[in-house]
Amino acid sequence: MCVASLRSMTYAIKAKKALSAFDLEGEIIRLEPQMTHNGCAYGIKFDCVNLYSVQDALSKKHINYTEIINL
Repeated sequence: MCVASLRSMTYAIKAKKALSAFDLEGEIIRLEPQMTHNGCAYGIKFDCVNLYSVQDALSKKHINYTEIINL
């Protein structure tokens, strides 16, 4: 599984909606500060096989993530 780390719960909700608009599955999760370089608090978890589709969906909806973490 992969996680796109996001700055806030609001961005996580927007990311989940963006993925749904492109028929992609995503789950909002809380991140521990040490899991990311920027200490982001929330993330959207998705199957890594959909990495490029998820990046494309978030880009098209103008949702910035700080990094992708491979769990």
